[in-house]
Amino acid sequence: MKIANILKQKKTLSFEVFPPKRETDIGNLKKTIQDLATLNPDFMSVTYGALGTTTDNSAAIAKFIKENTKSEPLAHITGIASTKADIINLCNELKKSDIKNVLTLRGDNPENTNNLQSDFEHASDLAAFIYEQFGDYFSCAGACYPEKHPEAVSFEVDIDNLKKKQDTGMEFFTTQLFFDNDVFYRFLIKARKAGITVPILPGIMPVTSYKQIDRIIQVSGVLIPIQLRNYFDKYRNDKQALEEIGIIFTSYQILDLLTNDIDGLHLYSMNKSHFIKKLMANISYVTTGYFANK
Repeated sequence: MKIANILKQKKTLSFEVFPPKRETDIGNLKKTIQDLATLNPDFMSVTYGALGTTTDNSAAIAKFIKENTKSEPLAHITGIASTKADIINLCNELKKSDIKNVLTLRGDNPENTNNLQSDFEHASDLAAFIYEQFGDYFSCAGACYPEKHPEAVSFEVDIDNLKKKQDTGMEFFTTQLFFDNDVFYRFLIKARKAGITVPILPGIMPVTSYKQIDRIIQVSGVLIPIQLRNYFDKYRNDKQALEEIGIIFTSYQILDLLTNDIDGLHLYSMNKSHFIKKLMANISYVTTGYFANK
């Protein structure tokens, strides 16, 4: 089923996983997926991995989700290092597995760009090509950035680009992770004023370690609220305390989002099902009713 159609019926719960760098860890990821499936997500998103290094495994993992859970897989497709032939081959592979949902991304620049071949400058170009080649078989989704894409010259230009993605046919968006809900609300108001009408799902990442916060800042540049930073500074050497703080902080963040009637919730699992299960158990009464049918 297309996720866009699910969103017409209910508010969605979803998780994101990523292919491991080592082939030997695929078995652990499959167990993680099955653990996450017990929480009844509407879909699970499968990334390409860091800098597109795990492309080959992504389609196989999406197929595993399709065949072994009740969740729809959302396969990431990046255009930055792909030719039209690459995209056609990948989409045909997904089609053979009855996978109909793709997240179309420009993608990060590969570390070695000397022999880079790409037919797609923007995510909207990629989505347009997929629709051109496969008609309405695939439903394309896109990404958005509550704190502005780091390469956008202004917030207004970034919103304009998001509108272009919608006009291309993208049927819903998931956001980059954020920790300050006010940032998301301001972004949502501007997006709606600009004519972006499709569902926008906030992407939330529970934090479990001090190292993780520093890594998030380095990779994404998102704002870390001073309150969360103070918590982690205070207990930086206490692993159990940091996990408890992470659960509590993220629980409040999610409860606030649900109170403000978001379209759905997308959790970046970091392939850690045990932490996601603890988090969802902490707010199970509220979420059970929220993600029921409209």
